[in-house]
Amino acid sequence: MRHKRLIWQLYPSQLIITIVALLAAAGYGTYSLRAFQLTQTGVDLKARARLAQENVLTLLAQNDLVALRSFCTTAGKDSSTRLTVITPTGVVLADSDEDPGRMENHGDRPEIIAALSGRPAPSLRFSNTLQEKMMYFAIPLAQGSKTLGVLRTAIPVTFIDSVLKEILLKIVWGCLIVALLVALAAWFIAQRISRPLEEMRRGAERFANGAFTSKLREEGAEEVASLARAMNTMADQLDGRIKTIARQHSQLQAVFSSMVEGVITVDPEERILDINQAGAKLLGIPLEKLRGRTTLVAVRNLALQRFVSQTLASAKPIEGEIDLTSREGREKYFYAHGTRFQDAADMTGGAIIVINDVTNLRRLENMRRDFVANVSHELKTPITSIEGFAETLLDGALDTPEDARRFVEIIAKQSKRLHAIIEDLLALSRLEQDQEQSELLLTEEQIINPLRRAIETCGLKAAKKKISIELNAPDDLTADLNSPLLEQAVTNLIVNAIKYSDEGNRVLVRAGQHGGEKIAIEVQDFGTGVAPQHLPRLFERFYRSDAARNRKLGGTGLGLAIVKHIVQAHGGEVGVQSEVGKGTTFTILLNKEKHHENTSGA
Repeated sequence: MRHKRLIWQLYPSQLIITIVALLAAAGYGTYSLRAFQLTQTGVDLKARARLAQENVLTLLAQNDLVALRSFCTTAGKDSSTRLTVITPTGVVLADSDEDPGRMENHGDRPEIIAALSGRPAPSLRFSNTLQEKMMYFAIPLAQGSKTLGVLRTAIPVTFIDSVLKEILLKIVWGCLIVALLVALAAWFIAQRISRPLEEMRRGAERFANGAFTSKLREEGAEEVASLARAMNTMADQLDGRIKTIARQHSQLQAVFSSMVEGVITVDPEERILDINQAGAKLLGIPLEKLRGRTTLVAVRNLALQRFVSQTLASAKPIEGEIDLTSREGREKYFYAHGTRFQDAADMTGGAIIVINDVTNLRRLENMRRDFVANVSHELKTPITSIEGFAETLLDGALDTPEDARRFVEIIAKQSKRLHAIIEDLLALSRLEQDQEQSELLLTEEQIINPLRRAIETCGLKAAKKKISIELNAPDDLTADLNSPLLEQAVTNLIVNAIKYSDEGNRVLVRAGQHGGEKIAIEVQDFGTGVAPQHLPRLFERFYRSDAARNRKLGGTGLGLAIVKHIVQAHGGEVGVQSEVGKGTTFTILLNKEKHHENTSGA
């Protein structure tokens, strides 16, 4: 809506009020003057009627109509008055301007009726006989108690209208002159009133734009000067408060942006008011796609939306875990803390949600739980076998040499399996302790040496399945490494490749440059392969992609976990690529130069 300036509200109203007042005064004056003129005309007609009454009454009593008509004509012309004599029945006996014989009955005329009723009163109307507006006044002609007739006097009132028109024209010109003078005065007054207010408007706009140093002039009327002082005081206070707010906002924004936790603020309608960079990163959504949208539309997660709704509905802070696992199966868990806040009217103004990514903690907790379950299961199997067959021997199987020998062989086999599990667990424990306590000692060596020793170590197992192991590595390729540990890692990978390869197949061991600063060691088999869903967890302790087949083939389930820890101890990375039915390739990436950082174990 467009607002008018103050001067255009003051000036027209003052001008209109003045013009209306002048018109009202002129109209009332004209009306009063006309009423006065008509009243005076009525009084004059009454006086004229009284002057002619005696003569008319005498002639009427004598019934001398000729003389009566002659008198009316003569007296009417001398006094410029129309004289009419009428009988009580309304018959016109004499008239100064017209032939009585041609005049209609006047018994219904208002002035005649008033005169006969004893209450004479003037009457103003248009005369059909004379074709002009006339004023009439009639008096009764009585002789004793008998009314002989009525004497009516009349004069035209058009001269009154002419005079009034001249007077009205003068009044109009006078009103125009007064209106012009008032318009100029009103314009001057409106300017004087609106100019200080206009200056204050401009000052308020400067204050709104932050120019608090430009003060308003405290001059003019006391009310205006007081308003200017109040606005200047307000500007000083606003300047101080805005600076304080800006400083606090800058501090809060710095804290808000530097927090590693995700911070989300929402309004009562669950729309996201603000979110820090950490929160957007945790949610995996750009900032511009979050602000201004509801949590359900922006994040598309019912668990988060329910937590926000509960926070807005609860008077106390609430906490809880939110599952934001994607449809693709990518795990993501947050621990959230929500608090509702009130606005100035103590109404719910929104809520603040603080989220922490606990995905790794949840994953580690799951890994710990799985590890405990798996290690318990792995240890329970050989221990149960040993215990069972030992009890069988004690129950009498010792007396049967063949059964006793077979049971003892099983006990020995399970003991070796139990020993291998414990040795691998101890190896993992030593690797973790070495990584936590001190940096692994690395020396520059040729890569091909630990690879050859690993192949020699696995030669007997490969020969049993008629599997050939091929080595392809340059002799001059060197890197900073711990040779025994790297040999153990490659040995575990080769054993794993032999285990999952068919008889007569082959295993490839390669080493070479990878980029400018890396060395890649690959162990490739052409066996059964691993399904894609198992690849991310292959290096977890006791994880088996095919538990039944793995136990049949033997092994502790810790070989790949040991490989991972050895590679991490070297500051490198280990990865796997596999296709079911076509084989698997494990890749170890090592740094060419000595790694000085202490990398903690997984």
